Amino acid sequence: VKALFYEVEMPLVRILFAMEKAGVKVSPERLGLLHEKFTRRIKAVETEIYQLAGEEFNISSPKQLGVVLFERLGLPVVKKTKTGYSTDAEVLEELADRHPLVQKVLDYRGLVKLNSTYVEALLSLAAAPDYRIHTTFNQAVTATGRLSSTDPNLQNIPVRSAEGREIRRCFIPKDRDTLFLAADYSQIELRLLAHFAEDEKLVAAFQSDQDVHRRTAAEIFNLPPEEVSPQLRDRAKAVNFGIIYGISGFGLAKGVGVSRKEAEAFIDAYFARYQGVKTYLERAIAQAREDGYVTTIMNRRRYLPDLKARNFQRRSFAERMARNTPIQGSAADLIKLAMVRVEARLRKEKIPATLLLQVHDELLLEVERAALPEAEKVLREEMEGAFALRVPLAVDLKSGDNWGDL
Repeated sequence: VKALFYEVEMPLVRILFAMEKAGVKVSPERLGLLHEKFTRRIKAVETEIYQLAGEEFNISSPKQLGVVLFERLGLPVVKKTKTGYSTDAEVLEELADRHPLVQKVLDYRGLVKLNSTYVEALLSLAAAPDYRIHTTFNQAVTATGRLSSTDPNLQNIPVRSAEGREIRRCFIPKDRDTLFLAADYSQIELRLLAHFAEDEKLVAAFQSDQDVHRRTAAEIFNLPPEEVSPQLRDRAKAVNFGIIYGISGFGLAKGVGVSRKEAEAFIDAYFARYQGVKTYLERAIAQAREDGYVTTIMNRRRYLPDLKARNFQRRSFAERMARNTPIQGSAADLIKLAMVRVEARLRKEKIPATLLLQVHDELLLEVERAALPEAEKVLREEMEGAFALRVPLAVDLKSGDNWGDL
């Protein structure tokens, strides 16, 4: 624990202060154009919703939306609240294939949220002369030890949606002589699972640099790796990541679009093939119940008193935390340790590169173009060498002229 405190958390205080002070530049022109674009799209979706409903109403009012969905259109009521029909995201997702209006409402909500939470908020914060946004990093807020970001939260901009990438394109380096460089730990949580579980097959897959999702699909479905289809690989990927979070057959079925029975068969097949993972997860919960806490790779503790709760839901939640925290918390330990090492080395070698953001398993830096090869070398060496695991750590590097196109 002393090493965690003195070698990671305390040196990180100064680094996070410097990152907050540096900020990250946005383009007010790009944000302005994006605001206009999103506003036009919101209006267009609004019009489509009114046409499908046959009337105008306040789409943002759960009460009015409930009347349209369940009384006018006669859709089945999924759940009720104290004030009437529930129209939360879960309900709408369940009804999405019943009527085209439902998907449009989901699209509308997504666009409104992105426009107000990010585009409008960033525009209000981007001030002359440097148009740099200064987030606040919270070092001791999350239970797993991960950093969080607030006012504004720059860790939560969706990365997989086209709209999220458009927002990220508004983040730019300070001038033309500078680039963004992103370094991302590849499959860090699965590598940590392999390390903790000491499962021979999982460890071998990472040591021989195989596509671990393809390998899992081959194991589960009894196929040669070259015969694994993209669809089967996606299912194996959902199982691989779901296992860490204690996914249920119901959750997996919903996530990959198969029946609950099929999903449960996938999970059973996974544990039959990866016995080491099954043993480790069972052991982790039993040990946590005995100790009252779980620890990460650098001995960060999380106490879980609810492991002995009589209430099934509270106990189940604590069991999921007992499986997940050692892995997610160890990933947090590693990226924090890497930040300390990277920053020290950049200073020592006087490389003109500045740490700007940390987004979970990724670091974003601003680097002078001429120094890009040196900065890449430092990031790869310090991040991959941060900690000796049973499997190698791997880092993906990307550089570019804005955050969205890396």
